[in-house]
Amino acid sequence: MSTRRSRALLVTGVAAGLVVVPAVAAFADPPGIDPPSCEQTLQRTHLWPGTIETANGPVTLVSDAYDSYLAASPECTAGA
Repeated sequence: MSTRRSRALLVTGVAAGLVVVPAVAAFADPPGIDPPSCEQTLQRTHLWPGTIETANGPVTLVSDAYDSYLAASPECTAGA
């Protein structure tokens, strides 16, 4: 009986460790604070001002001024 109890306790401890260790690792380097790349920043031009429906299907509108503004951001000018 004691062996079963200690084995169950061991399995419970290992399972808890498998949950806690990845959570601590994820907390140590959250992806939200990783700076975006220039490509990711310029992808935002496809979100604004948006799309319109035409007879041939949806058309994505792109603002040249917004594209130029984003291209001047630090992540895009760091290598220049």
